[in-house]
Amino acid sequence: MNRYFDGLVKTLKQIDDTQNTAMENAAAVLADTVLNDGLIFTQGNGHSHNAALEGFHRSGSLACISAILDDSFNFRPTAHKATDLERTEGYVLPILKKHAMGKNDAIIIISNSGRNPAGIDTAIYAKSKGLKVIVITAVAAHKETKSRHSSGKMLRDFADVLIDNCCTKQETVLTLNGKSAGPVSSLVSGAIMNNILFRAAEIAEKRCPDFPLPFYRSSNDTGGDENNMKVAQKYKGRILFLD
Repeated sequence: MNRYFDGLVKTLKQIDDTQNTAMENAAAVLADTVLNDGLIFTQGNGHSHNAALEGFHRSGSLACISAILDDSFNFRPTAHKATDLERTEGYVLPILKKHAMGKNDAIIIISNSGRNPAGIDTAIYAKSKGLKVIVITAVAAHKETKSRHSSGKMLRDFADVLIDNCCTKQETVLTLNGKSAGPVSSLVSGAIMNNILFRAAEIAEKRCPDFPLPFYRSSNDTGGDENNMKVAQKYKGRILFLD
């Protein structure tokens, strides 16, 4: 009856079975970033934008996360225009340059296909600024498609840490009358995002027990607003979309 849930759980189980080393490596990079007072940037286009937003300004997540946002990649003004822009080499560069990035920072880039210029340009730019690049992508999709970037390279080629979201090129887990259905890529990539961020906090706490981890609380909880204003104060002027 709940075939979609079965497919989703199966994909998450596959990630748990095969990607623990990669996720642990990513968490170690992010723990270094947190302890060095760096920022963790996140970037994704289209539906990968949802996964990129998972950690940003959210209850239970770290305040040092800075999402790279732009309406043009988020189906505004239209979905077709956003698709075209994601495939336009160089378009993302002015967006990236609005963010102050440095060698103490890291970036998580989410793209199921890993073939479009927006994600690849982001990785190249981030590496030029000295950031460690963590990529969440569908490795199987990389093997079935070619890059749309002039370098001929895929997003995975620029990863310091590569995490496979274990999805297909179609991003789905079901078929109906021969048609692919039941997309899971956003959900499982978001789960990976939350997993590595929490694990990074665990590692940071173990290394430096007295370090004040900047966690947000729910703004609907008593004292939540006060806590969140306090932890966010440190990042005013550093995180572009905070204020």
